[in-house]
Amino acid sequence: MALDEAVLLESPPGALVLRVYEWKGEACTFGFSQKYADAKAACKKGIEPVRRATGGGIVFHDGDVTFSLVFPWDRTCAPEAIYKNIHRGIHQALKARGTANGMWSPEKKPAGLSAACFARAETADLVDAGDRKILGGALRKKGAKGLYQGSLRVRVPPETILNGIEREFGRPSTDILPSWLEAGRRLKARYLSVEWNERR
Repeated sequence: MALDEAVLLESPPGALVLRVYEWKGEACTFGFSQKYADAKAACKKGIEPVRRATGGGIVFHDGDVTFSLVFPWDRTCAPEAIYKNIHRGIHQALKARGTANGMWSPEKKPAGLSAACFARAETADLVDAGDRKILGGALRKKGAKGLYQGSLRVRVPPETILNGIEREFGRPSTDILPSWLEAGRRLKARYLSVEWNERR
């Protein structure tokens, strides 16, 4: 996730960059504004939670497909519209490969509140045929650029994610420049630090 932030900070204005990746073993991430103690209590024993640069709830990465999108963020575009556009594209791409899914709407009331992201669905999140959440995401804005980080609980090839993004935004680049990799390596130390993860 350090590389996600590096792409946000280092990419030129107007860039549309997609990353699709998996985790080495189980992991747990939590939103920028969340309390470390809550994330630590929710994680499995032996798994140290990592604070994201984006918002959102606690996400357990235990076989999910994680992806990020850096995109131009017009100041007039509300976060809700961005979520809807990204998730609509993924919805259509999943549907095209025969995976039943739908976009959650407020008419489907969530059962209680939880800090865990996948414990409940929000407007425009994707759900399966049983109304279980399968895609959620979080955002961060930096000037005229935005970063979306999403977790998809359906095993699909990277091309499915790419096709979904292309439906709504045009074809994204998947190239990561050497300078972005270097910036990601520098940021990695922060993501591993107590100062970052336990800041609140």
